[in-house]
Amino acid sequence: MTYVLNILILVIGFLFLVKGADFFVDNSSKIARKFHISPLVIGLTLVAFGTSLPELAVSFIASLTVEPGATADIAMGNVIGSNIVNITLILGLTAIVKPVFVAKSMYLKEFLFLIVSSVVLIVFALFFQMDQQIVWWEALILLAVFMYYIWVMIKTGKVEEEVSLPEPVNMKKALLFVLLGLIGVTAGGYMVTYGAQEIAVDVLVDIFNVDTSKAITLIGLTIVAVGTSLPEMVTSVVAAKKGENDIAFGNLVGSNIFNLLFILGLSGVVTTLGINYDVFIDMWILLGITLIVLAFAMSGKHVTKKEGIILVLIYIAYVVYICLRAFNLF
Repeated sequence: MTYVLNILILVIGFLFLVKGADFFVDNSSKIARKFHISPLVIGLTLVAFGTSLPELAVSFIASLTVEPGATADIAMGNVIGSNIVNITLILGLTAIVKPVFVAKSMYLKEFLFLIVSSVVLIVFALFFQMDQQIVWWEALILLAVFMYYIWVMIKTGKVEEEVSLPEPVNMKKALLFVLLGLIGVTAGGYMVTYGAQEIAVDVLVDIFNVDTSKAITLIGLTIVAVGTSLPEMVTSVVAAKKGENDIAFGNLVGSNIFNLLFILGLSGVVTTLGINYDVFIDMWILLGITLIVLAFAMSGKHVTKKEGIILVLIYIAYVVYICLRAFNLF
């Protein structure tokens, strides 16, 4: 009965996360357009932030609820896992639906930030492998890089013409739904974190005798990572079908940058973030996959259907690997 209850909490939490993020993105975009903010800036910052709200809620709440001295494995696993999901499974499925064309400016600017962010995180992990932590001042560096990223996006994304809406914006209603969206992702984040941790302990630890840290990391890299990446999946697939390639690809790249810099930075300021050996290896895997996607994007300036299939297969292989690793079979 306990298993069923925890699974129910997890599912309801995901529903709160996805719907809350949906409310936040739609209504924040309306408010931004009301004040004539560039659609490019909205896409690369606001939409990316909105679709990353579930990851933010889960990782930040996980960092608040870890016991003293414990490592925030759910926080680290969720971010790294979500980023891998974004640029393998979601980008792959999006490209299978319709080839994703990539503007040259995208891989010269946004992708550069993504690679730098991944490398910085690995440097921090290497430097602190003696105590397996990212401490507050490193987290502040991540936040500083994030603020620089936002400044660059705003500076290079300005437009002269005004952005008009097809219909007037009800500001009171929009602000209300933004607030409801934030409440939804906060509640959903707590439920997903609680449900995932309980499942990890009840099933993997108690039944299969998996190490607690490995169990929580596995849950964060798989179930929680896929669940919190649902907004990115919906946004990118729908955008690709509508021919909005900048949104489809930019949303995933932007979300990954937000995850690495803002979410880990904010969570790391609250508590030291644990980097166990499994997560450390996954950081290198994430960097390798990022470089593969960059190669796909630069070869013909688009991600083809065949390349999309390759990315999906890479994700399947990754899931098999981390499952075998959790059970000490690899």
